[in-house]
Amino acid sequence: MESLTRIFAVTQNTFRETVRNKILHNMLAFAVVMFGLAWIISTWSVGEPGKIITDLGLSITVLVGVIIAIFAGIVLVHGEVDRRTILPILAKPIRRWEFVLGKYLGFSGAVLLVYIGMNIILLLFLAAIGYQISTQLIKTMFISIWEVELVVALAVMFSTLTSPWLSAINTIILFVAGRFSYDIKFYLDTNPEASAGLVLKIIYLLLPNLSYFNLRHEAVHLQEIPSLQLIYASLYGLVYCAILLLIASLAFRHKDLA
Repeated sequence: MESLTRIFAVTQNTFRETVRNKILHNMLAFAVVMFGLAWIISTWSVGEPGKIITDLGLSITVLVGVIIAIFAGIVLVHGEVDRRTILPILAKPIRRWEFVLGKYLGFSGAVLLVYIGMNIILLLFLAAIGYQISTQLIKTMFISIWEVELVVALAVMFSTLTSPWLSAINTIILFVAGRFSYDIKFYLDTNPEASAGLVLKIIYLLLPNLSYFNLRHEAVHLQEIPSLQLIYASLYGLVYCAILLLIASLAFRHKDLA
């Protein structure tokens, strides 16, 4: 129970600090402007404006969420260490893994707040043009939360391992690789006798498979999204985030703060 209290204290403090961060407000404003541009583009394009805004809007919300996760998350732990503000915190009866978990929960909660705000704005845009809000769209918005949360976990992990710039580069590389990890599986399925098959299979298993969270096509074209698919993707995201936080906690446990 005491452990939960300490984690909650770090979470609450991190959430407050992150919400006051100007990057969140700026990115939210940027998202609103981009939604406006998406609406303008939809009026110029041939096709249904609602589908175009949905497609662009879903991409914008995830992109903005990922940008916030990367460029605010990379300094989450490293910044405390660099400024030495972590020393009085760890002088209290708090374990290092509790600090890392509290930081993640507080930061991811703030990012989630902005992400939900962006999705609400997108829904209002769609409602304003008379586009019917489908269950596929709501399901897609829900499952894409895990993509953003996973990137937050990556940023937090790298923040405990290396400098902010290297953390940003590594997180971006893994995010892009995770977006294309399905292509590795497709290559392995179509080329089962490939010479580097074993290596590619290991890489595929280690990389975050972000295709599980990308249901934009289904949302735009109103294709059925099975509930089992959402459950599997959510469990995958939860387990992968837990593994990343475990690595972060172990790395931070052995980190020399002197």
